[in-house]
Amino acid sequence: MRALIEAIHAEQGLLPQFYWPQDLLGAEMATAEAVGAFENNVLIGFVLYRELPEAFEISLVASHPQYRRRGAMEKVIEHLVNAKGQERELWLEVHEENVPAQKLYEKLGFKEVRRRPRYYKDGATAILYSHS
Repeated sequence: MRALIEAIHAEQGLLPQFYWPQDLLGAEMATAEAVGAFENNVLIGFVLYRELPEAFEISLVASHPQYRRRGAMEKVIEHLVNAKGQERELWLEVHEENVPAQKLYEKLGFKEVRRRPRYYKDGATAILYSHS
């Protein structure tokens, strides 16, 4: 998973909408559940999530830059919706400028429920989505 994150940072830099400090990223990977997509034994994308009392919270969605736009993340998130979304809501947040991710989440049935102004390091708003 770290190699995939490093590939994202190498391709796009440390953008605020995807930047995780190493200590927080390590803690998240150590404590969250994960589901991923592989191609020829290469991890091409993954989702980290955790169980909360009232929902499952998706904390990180990562797609390898060389494997984007192939539908892998749609299948991973769809799998998570089918596996966990029947039990309780799924929550996630996305940077307001990440329109491709917003379109994917909306295509999969996520609905915007609120916004967190100035949430990201660059001052941008986080859009919170829910799938029930």
